Amino acid sequence: MKIVRHNLSPDGRVYLTGYIQEPSKELKDVANKPAVLVLPGGAYIFTSDREAEPIALAYSAKGFQTFVLRYSVGKYANGCKPLKEASEAIRIIRENAQEWNVIPDKIAVCGFSAGGHLSAWVGLKGEHRPNAMILAYPALELVINAEEHDKLIQALLGKNYTKEEAEKLNLYRYVDEKAIPMFCWHTVEDKLVDVKGLIRFVSKYAEYGRPFECHIFQQGEHGLSLALPITANENPDMVDYHAAKWFEMSVEWLYRTFTG
Repeated sequence: MKIVRHNLSPDGRVYLTGYIQEPSKELKDVANKPAVLVLPGGAYIFTSDREAEPIALAYSAKGFQTFVLRYSVGKYANGCKPLKEASEAIRIIRENAQEWNVIPDKIAVCGFSAGGHLSAWVGLKGEHRPNAMILAYPALELVINAEEHDKLIQALLGKNYTKEEAEKLNLYRYVDEKAIPMFCWHTVEDKLVDVKGLIRFVSKYAEYGRPFECHIFQQGEHGLSLALPITANENPDMVDYHAAKWFEMSVEWLYRTFTG
């Protein structure tokens, strides 16, 4: 495996890391692979390690070229910079598809919480868009929990944002007949991100007849990641073997989506 790094900011604060499986004479039929770009969560205040490299390596083991974007957070995110950076990351992956053995029209984003918001955002509004998206407990409606999500909104819009500006961050409004295929999952017990935001989003997909698969687990706290001990950080509440099934289901869904 070759690891590549591509800086998206002059100071190296924003960067794309790629985990590239190089061609092998024993694996000629899978030299070029679909790709997954991971967008970790962290409330647009930080990017979570638990939702970054472990996710990329898990998809890598399933036959994908994988990437992690460490996008702008906190005050650096003002002006909705993460959206521009996620779009640029997709452009870079496509531009280097031959060198990195990526199938350029088979690129998915996979995002968690705020990273799920960013994944849907770039999937629906990015200048350069992925071909599919996987959303894990995504914060799709920031205004529905305005008090709890005020820091997220401030990170993207600054302190003096208007209600109208904030409403534009509620992403169900951008679902239309061109919305890309989506896999999503959430838990009813999530107290930080209301599951109703995802339900409204999925309803818009159904309204427009767009392809999607959605799994809402009854139990599980916010931030499960893979829901396995390897991403639990010694917190037993972050281990849920039932919810952990989301990952294998997402892999199957991706291959079905990309191969028909």
